[in-house]
Amino acid sequence: MSVLLLITTQEIKDLTPLSDNTDDKKLRNHIQSAQDLYIKPAISETCYDALLDSVENDDPTALETTLLDGDNRSFAGLKIALAYWVAWLAYPDIWISQGNTGVTKKTSEKYEAVEAEDFHFKRQEIENVASSYTNYLISYIKKHTDDYTCYSCEGITTLIDDTNATGVATDYDKVTSISEAQEVLNRDNG
Repeated sequence: MSVLLLITTQEIKDLTPLSDNTDDKKLRNHIQSAQDLYIKPAISETCYDALLDSVENDDPTALETTLLDGDNRSFAGLKIALAYWVAWLAYPDIWISQGNTGVTKKTSEKYEAVEAEDFHFKRQEIENVASSYTNYLISYIKKHTDDYTCYSCEGITTLIDDTNATGVATDYDKVTSISEAQEVLNRDNG
């Protein structure tokens, strides 16, 4: 079964500091997870599904295209947040490999191995950028509620008990699930 992805591996490389020679497979394995874990909660499940349907039918509206790709001015779009989340998820797989011999770190004659502290610093930097772009996405939708009536950011992020400095959940066990009906009620009463 083919999974609909909102971004290509080349777009991820173009939008993030990842090298062009990063293995596509190591990125592709994380796109669906990043969509489900970070983008869907940001824009609501109903609207995420509607966006997937539009992309699948190759018929996104102008507003959906702006949501995906940005407005070429001040809004960077959903894809940049998604690209950084994919990079954050894939970063350990780029640095280490799992195989028959266990977990190994790549080394070569021309490169010095990265220390774990440097690895964690770079990964934290990627997470900070991803969180910022996700918050910017949510803020953009909230500012344009007349255009994006389907997209409900209220009720999702406000139910997260434990967040990092930029408001992204750090412990997904503490995210409270709400029904679609409750989400609409929260938005209408909000």
